[in-house]
Amino acid sequence: MATSSSEQKPTLKESYLIPSSFISKNPSYAGYITVQGKAHVTEWFEDKEDAFLELRCLEKQLGYELIKTSRCEGFYPERATIIEEKYQASGRTNGLYTGLMTEDGEVSSNTSS
Repeated sequence: MATSSSEQKPTLKESYLIPSSFISKNPSYAGYITVQGKAHVTEWFEDKEDAFLELRCLEKQLGYELIKTSRCEGFYPERATIIEEKYQASGRTNGLYTGLMTEDGEVSSNTSS
């Protein structure tokens, strides 16, 4: 299920367990995977651990981990790259982007301002 370079990346992929009932004390469980609106469901299991193992098997079959999505890129991935480069160049290690602007300029070494 890997996408080729000519195809557009999917915007969303999700993988989780779903119960057969939200109000029952002992529901059955199934694995549920959706990639760009296309759903894949495992069989129902009485035991949650068995359903989880089957979900992992389905993920392996579909190549779930290899599917790249645009969800984590954000709307402007190049902007995040520029900010990260400026942050690395500033020598800071506190994880804050405070004081980094869109234009190149002096970066204050005073972190309290």
